[in-house]
Amino acid sequence: MDAILLVGGQGTRLRPLTAARHKSLVPLVNRPAIEYLFDWLEAADVGRIVLALGQRNEDLADAYPAGKRGGIQLLPIMERERLESGGAIRNAVREAGIDGRFIVINGDIYVDFDLRAAIQAHIEREAVLTMALKPMPDVSSFGVAVCDDAGLITGFVEKPPPGTAPSNLVNAGVWIFEPELVDEIPPGAVRVEETLFPSLVARRRTVLGYQFEGHWADLGTAARYLAASKTLLQFRNAVAPGARLSATANVTGTAIGTGSQIAMGATVQDSIIWEGVTIGPGAHISDSILADGVSIEPGAVLKGVVAGKGASVALGVTVPPGTALEPGARYDGGR
Repeated sequence: MDAILLVGGQGTRLRPLTAARHKSLVPLVNRPAIEYLFDWLEAADVGRIVLALGQRNEDLADAYPAGKRGGIQLLPIMERERLESGGAIRNAVREAGIDGRFIVINGDIYVDFDLRAAIQAHIEREAVLTMALKPMPDVSSFGVAVCDDAGLITGFVEKPPPGTAPSNLVNAGVWIFEPELVDEIPPGAVRVEETLFPSLVARRRTVLGYQFEGHWADLGTAARYLAASKTLLQFRNAVAPGARLSATANVTGTAIGTGSQIAMGATVQDSIIWEGVTIGPGAHISDSILADGVSIEPGAVLKGVVAGKGASVALGVTVPPGTALEPGARYDGGR
């Protein structure tokens, strides 16, 4: 079976982290996030993954060229114009020559459930479309699906205000398609979530809502990316080869990339440290994300800060929570 990974977006919600790195290459516990999806799909016996790449996605195409990766084949396909999800699916099916049942996955998620069981349910229910649905305590920032007692989807609500949602089932961005649906996607740059899916439900086609209890996370914002990393770390540290931590540094619940250095007396908690980051003596970092080459000078304090590639923080300053430093920017506290 083929899978299409929708990885054509520009990662605008993750800026400044994605200013110099494709969102699918953002490290999740020191591995590119997309590799978790590769492993998950391979475990479900998917034979080929089509990467539906957008414009200015050359870095991702270079990282994963066409060819064999483990037990799967990769096929990157570049879009010549912005196509949105519907156009991207149609283009990928045509360019890759997909003629059977296939899977579509949003590229900015982490997911881990039994995909083979979902495919089997899709087949047994003779569904034209199956949507993986994740129960969530707060659905106000997601697309929500409503199902009947038979598990078929009867409606959708986009980002319902808190306390008004008719369901707690979030569209997890994993869909199983029958091939004939491709011809039903409206022409042009359209989102299947807003066109094809509601149309299928309105016409009483068999759209199965497959509920799962495994891990799932939307990695599309810095806050959700940090939360997903904390879940995977489970309060431990993940230290990549080549990273250097002083024996007197206090580091907990943090992923630390290759070439990063944490000096004596520094405290780093519940954070994501990319590659080549320098954290000076006595600095305090918590709930923050520091991209490649960030430099934190001695005694600086960061809580809830996102710093883009090559940004720096001056000696002894406190950066206000919620600050996002653009690549190469320097925060000196107004000195």
